[in-house]
Amino acid sequence: MVKSKNESNHENSGTLLTDKDGTQYFVMGNVRIKVSEHFAQDGRPLDSLLEDVIQHAAAAS
Repeated sequence: MVKSKNESNHENSGTLLTDKDGTQYFVMGNVRIKVSEHFAQDGRPLDSLLEDVIQHAAAAS
């Protein structure tokens, strides 16, 4: 696996690794999580997505 550039300044942050087949994994300590989705570069900002989630949850209750 290839280690990607870690752009975080935190001591305890994880690392993004890319396997030979292109599969990406987030690794922190002994935990490895397969990355299956990414935010689109030109997509909606996170705060806008969270606002929709909150409104949807409020409407459902």
